[in-house]
Amino acid sequence: MSIISSKHTAWFKSALFIAGIYHILWGISVLFFPCFWFDLCSLSHPNYIHLWQLIGGYEIIFGIGFLMIAPNPLRHWRLLLLSFIAKLAIVVGFTYFYHLGEEPFIVFNMILTNHLLWLIPFGIILYNAYHHQYLLDNDMIQLNKLELNELLDFFELNDGNNLKEESEKHPIMLVFLRRFGCLFCRETLEHLKKLQPEIEAKGTKIVLVHMHHKEEALEELKKFNLESISSVSDPESILYKGFHLKRGTFFQLFGIKVLFRGIYLWLTKGTFSSIDNEADLFQMPGVFLVFRGKIIKQYVHRSAADIPPYLALCACDECTCVNPI
Repeated sequence: MSIISSKHTAWFKSALFIAGIYHILWGISVLFFPCFWFDLCSLSHPNYIHLWQLIGGYEIIFGIGFLMIAPNPLRHWRLLLLSFIAKLAIVVGFTYFYHLGEEPFIVFNMILTNHLLWLIPFGIILYNAYHHQYLLDNDMIQLNKLELNELLDFFELNDGNNLKEESEKHPIMLVFLRRFGCLFCRETLEHLKKLQPEIEAKGTKIVLVHMHHKEEALEELKKFNLESISSVSDPESILYKGFHLKRGTFFQLFGIKVLFRGIYLWLTKGTFSSIDNEADLFQMPGVFLVFRGKIIKQYVHRSAADIPPYLALCACDECTCVNPI
């Protein structure tokens, strides 16, 4: 079996970045200069200009959405699909009303630049996203047939060692992170930095699992003085799926507990969440103690704001003949 990593074509990102900037600028022009495009096309002004301005706001929101998904369009394709359907509906609607003689052809200029032209790159990206998901689904079918030992054998630590081989030497605490921009992920890193000596003294090695590329992860870990800690890069969330960690529900990600703990961390730490370039914004975290191909203990988060009992998880009565860290 080969775990397939999709090749994110550079122009996908460029096209969505350009789309984001274009739609934001166009929306701003409609919001603040609502009559400009009508004057340019020699059309009479609409009776309800405020509704036209609302369309400008709608375009700005979509533009921001394009910028958010541009770093990883194959993962966040659902927003793109929504925009594709909306633009296709507008093109079909214009064609219908033009056929009835109710729309002047001059309006086609706006339809062309705002909707019709974007259907081509968006359609290509969506096709590739479908193909990408198909390959991942096939990988998951094969992945589900694997034993834990076989799954661990596919992943290497940042120091080049194999996860399976490492788990044969001593227990490893696999800490699955959400994303480095998440408040609770940063809190996790602070906890692990503080507890690392005590955890390793018990003979357990901490291994972080993240969805970022190695270079990006290293820069983030340096902020917490954890650049020397072992980690695994899993941009496609294959290992997450292998350990049955799912994407969070609305309440798991934005519930009351998450909201209040997020505000608390913002007030006490002076930091706030940010959007990451690569990570799945909805992925849930988890912690697993693994030794010699078996999961000894586990903690699966009920909400993104949960704090696992790291010291209790690393206590392992079954882990005999453990090599020192």
